[in-house]
Amino acid sequence: MNERIESVIILEKVNTQSGYSNELINSIRNKNLNTNFIRELVYGVVENKILLDYILFSKLDKPNRKLPPKIEEIFRISIFQILFLDNIPKYAIVNEALETAEYFKLNGYKNLLNAILRDIEKGDEEKYLKKIKDRELRIQTEFSLSKDFYDILSKDYSRKTLIKILKSYNAKQEFIIRINKLKSNIVEVKKIFDENGVLYKDHPFLNNSLIIENPGAILNSDYFKNGLFTVQDGGSILVSDVLNPKKNSRVLDLCAAPGSKTCHLSEIMENTGSILANDLYSKKLEKIHENIKRLGCKNIKTISFDATKYISKYYEKFDFILIDAPCSGSGIVSRKPEIKLYRTKEQIRELIDIQRKIVENGFKYLKKGGFLVYSTCSIFEDENENQIKWILDNISNVEISKIDFKNKELDYIKLMPYEFGNNGFFMSKFIKR
Repeated sequence: MNERIESVIILEKVNTQSGYSNELINSIRNKNLNTNFIRELVYGVVENKILLDYILFSKLDKPNRKLPPKIEEIFRISIFQILFLDNIPKYAIVNEALETAEYFKLNGYKNLLNAILRDIEKGDEEKYLKKIKDRELRIQTEFSLSKDFYDILSKDYSRKTLIKILKSYNAKQEFIIRINKLKSNIVEVKKIFDENGVLYKDHPFLNNSLIIENPGAILNSDYFKNGLFTVQDGGSILVSDVLNPKKNSRVLDLCAAPGSKTCHLSEIMENTGSILANDLYSKKLEKIHENIKRLGCKNIKTISFDATKYISKYYEKFDFILIDAPCSGSGIVSRKPEIKLYRTKEQIRELIDIQRKIVENGFKYLKKGGFLVYSTCSIFEDENENQIKWILDNISNVEISKIDFKNKELDYIKLMPYEFGNNGFFMSKFIKR
């Protein structure tokens, strides 16, 4: 099995079984495969799927012709390579496509593959996009996002900002690490990196984090395995700093998996007090346990329950609560590009209802005088700013607690995916009176 065959299998799962590309790539067991090349093909296809399909079906004699899913994926991979990659000659791309079809016993489509792929040239995407007269449809096609996803973004943002967001979705995000102060410090880690040729720079707003410019094999290093640092998104790091639980306090992380934020809270508390880390799916607790062990956290206990269901024994038991709520993921499309293709308005409405139920319960579990942080990896207003309004209108004895960020006192922090090389993230902090 080669990389293109593996890519076809992954893409079919993404496009027909609601799989997440990053998780499927990370689960590849064949260590002889070049996962970086697979990632380039899979992400390239998903990020540009609607555009690739538009070109493909424009070439068919019958635009509505039904093709086997694997043939569609072979077409998408090959068209993506022809249009966007320069390192492989076109004849080699076509030959690989024919061999891949043969591997899947789809020989009857080899002539069609050969004819269409040889008719596609670099730069064709511009020619085909110009044929789309409707401006909104052209944007949806060029940036490959569903109408539902486009409608929500265009409701929340100006066209100029919308385009910045869509461009950022296909951009490479920074590789960020957080230094684990339970085991090391930033001076020591910088010294280790200097001695081992790891290039880094300071993060623009996170004091205990670094941006790594040549991550390479950093995840296989003993320093990572021994927990001196962990890889984490900037917004995910910031949210624990914003909650900032005190030593010896009692903390609840209601939606904890995979546990990066939970372990950061443990570090802030210097392994004192107690943290209860919950996730709906007990299987996900395994990843939390891995992080707890690697990072040396000793004050965390895990549990699995449905956070939308009220549990009376937790009434006013916690000093600090983190709710990193299930959300659309509209801020992390660069990591999970299928989100912009398949997330629907109905799903968003369901998520908003889930978020509200979790928040209602969270405030019941919070002691008077305690703090709760609500966060999402979304940039949709209905999951963020409008949820703040709903909380203040519907939950009594709750007030905004101002957040100090970049020398400003804010009601909330909203990181956009085109800022700081970071994914999109939102957080707000409340106090219970």
